[in-house]
Amino acid sequence: MYKYSFFRRTAAGIAGIFGRTKAARRLNRDKIRYKGLIATVGQNRLPRQKYQTEIPVAFCFDARGCKMAAVTIKSLLLASKGRCDYDIYCVVGADVNKDLSDIIRGVVKGTGSKVSFIKGNNDFDNSHRRGWPIAMWYRLMLPKLLPKVSRIIYADMDIVFFNDLIDIYEYDLGKNVIAAVPTRLDGYINSGFLLMDLDKIRREKFYDKWIVASQENDFKNPDQDTLNYTLRGRIAFLPLKYNFQLSHGSRIFKIYPEVQLDDLKHNLVTLHYSDFMKPWGPVEKRPVFSEYWWDVARQTGLFQE
Repeated sequence: MYKYSFFRRTAAGIAGIFGRTKAARRLNRDKIRYKGLIATVGQNRLPRQKYQTEIPVAFCFDARGCKMAAVTIKSLLLASKGRCDYDIYCVVGADVNKDLSDIIRGVVKGTGSKVSFIKGNNDFDNSHRRGWPIAMWYRLMLPKLLPKVSRIIYADMDIVFFNDLIDIYEYDLGKNVIAAVPTRLDGYINSGFLLMDLDKIRREKFYDKWIVASQENDFKNPDQDTLNYTLRGRIAFLPLKYNFQLSHGSRIFKIYPEVQLDDLKHNLVTLHYSDFMKPWGPVEKRPVFSEYWWDVARQTGLFQE
């Protein structure tokens, strides 16, 4: 079992004192804090017959995020090879032209999966954004943009996949509308990885509620807070392995039981670089576990270290 002992916590705290920048100090802490937390991910899965249903998955981005989205999609396809295929929906801004969309098509080409591109609508143009791009709201547009899709998995474009999404696609939501990983003890969830019941959202008119809430409330994390605010009591909580965020810091050891931490070692599904430190950024500002992102990025031919 993964142990975050007093000595490890102390050592991480001391290491975090040293470093010329915030990023350097954070990296020093995390190297000790998370050592051994990821071990044989993606290597010990039991063989299975290929899943017969193409799983709907959505990614939302503008031109700036296109290449990063290509890496995320590539990691999903690699992690799922021989196990399942996907209906990939890319909700994009008007600035994503044919050349950029062809980058994504090139990643999917030759696999059993297929990709479609859909332009975001204007329903959230008057919503608060706090400086974030409008693409932030695209995930909440999915119920309207995909009227024939019953349920879908959404993922941010700063994620690396280590496993397929068969189990989560079959997850029983019960009365709940979405499923996500909580990031606080009060059940507040992160919106970077979601299982969404689009039929329920449409039937119960949550889409309209999201538009109103997003315009009336200047939330700190606009899309994420809107989901938490409007869906309280209707969110199923997923285990940490579905959205392991490096931004958790030491809180991860207070929020999640040890069995979930131990599950990351061998059964991690998504690693989420949800912080100011990104693996594609300057070398001195890259987070721990950036090597996993680069292992995939090199295979796309889109990035050079």
